[in-house]
Amino acid sequence: MSAKKHKRQRANDKTVAAVSLGCNKNLVDTEVALGALASAGYIVGAEPCDADIIIVNTCGFIESAVEESLGVIDDMIEAKKEGKCSKLVVMGCLAERFRTDLRDDVEGFDEIDLLVGTSSYPRIIELLESGATEDFAPQKFIHTHEDPRFPATLPWSMYLKIAEGCSNQCAYCRIPSLRGPYRSRTPESLEVEAAALVGIGARELILIAQDTTRYGTDLVPKTSLPELLGRLNGMDNLRRLRVMYMYPELVTDALAEAVAKLSKVCNYIDMPIQHIDDDILDSMKRRGGSSAVRRAIETLRSYVPDICIRTTVMVGYPGETKEQYEKLIEFLREARFDRLGAFTYSPEDGTPAAGMPDQVPDEVKVARYNRLMELQQEISLRKNESLIGSTLEVLVDEVDEESGNICYGRSYRDAPDIDGCVEIEGAAEPGTFVHVKITGAGEYDLFGKISSPHISPMRAKKREMI
Repeated sequence: MSAKKHKRQRANDKTVAAVSLGCNKNLVDTEVALGALASAGYIVGAEPCDADIIIVNTCGFIESAVEESLGVIDDMIEAKKEGKCSKLVVMGCLAERFRTDLRDDVEGFDEIDLLVGTSSYPRIIELLESGATEDFAPQKFIHTHEDPRFPATLPWSMYLKIAEGCSNQCAYCRIPSLRGPYRSRTPESLEVEAAALVGIGARELILIAQDTTRYGTDLVPKTSLPELLGRLNGMDNLRRLRVMYMYPELVTDALAEAVAKLSKVCNYIDMPIQHIDDDILDSMKRRGGSSAVRRAIETLRSYVPDICIRTTVMVGYPGETKEQYEKLIEFLREARFDRLGAFTYSPEDGTPAAGMPDQVPDEVKVARYNRLMELQQEISLRKNESLIGSTLEVLVDEVDEESGNICYGRSYRDAPDIDGCVEIEGAAEPGTFVHVKITGAGEYDLFGKISSPHISPMRAKKREMI
């Protein structure tokens, strides 16, 4: 899996612009589609107004994501009309969800030239060159190390998708219908791709899937997330492994021990819990209930005292009473998560929860959300203030071009795009690790000064394809 292997196969001067919406799992799909195009000689990275082909990889998870996707598609239709675009491609979850209705039922969307489902994007070249208008393959595909990728992230921090689909069947979620059942990649394929990513400059690999804790249980022979982490931990030139999207019921002692003992695995866990009331969790079809949530937190903190736990909760789920909401608030005060995201329940057509009685009024959802986030801001501020005076290793992501002496980076406690950052006083190059003494704290960000010279220096490389 090398840049040489995927060099251009034929001359082509067509330019491609891409917009990737939604989660980072979607972003990897975009990178694979762009990798196929770049391998065929298409020029990737144009602005929409200058591109021959525009690709929008959509999200259709919740209503707000649908609205965002529709708005971006509308913008790209205008770019097509005003520029030189000959093909507008809409792919991903929204395309899978609505299929031809997306083009037929939305005014102006007849400008979409090609609709591509969640398992059809690897065939993007064939579909474009055949003049196809739609393709919705069975939801079985998962990319491997043999599929080229055109990374769209910072070159030192990249995603490694370890599985596709979901089999959890949560009552509020459409992902299984959009992505198909859970299917793991082989550890051998992941090792090859990880080595290739490190070979082009990655120093932080972020493991993602709809449920990373289920990894390997569907393979023959079976394997596990702790075993995969052990295999990747020995990779030369890799500095960090970060794991996202864990399921509380499947957080085991073996997993907590792996986080504690493996030197490159960040003391950071992303573990959405959704709620803490057992009746709500049972209605959501979240296995394990509140006891699994509490046990997972206790296990992680007993093995890794300085672990940073991120979670996600939902307010306003059908039937959520004031008492059940107060139970969630009290639990958040008790658990004191380092990072927390929240969202209001959105009824999605085709999910069991959408047809449930006792839907919570929107104004109640918003009030509950606002109060919860105010509480978390207080908790986050106190957590951050406790770090003042400590020294953290920080990966520099950005330099303030005007000052030249202010940088922004992330410690082990910060995942890209969803967590805060460390604002650093001192000069450092993007892509390098520095030791930073923390001198101040806000609700989400830390502030500090470089306390030692650069460590593990790495100059940013030109974006390469794998």
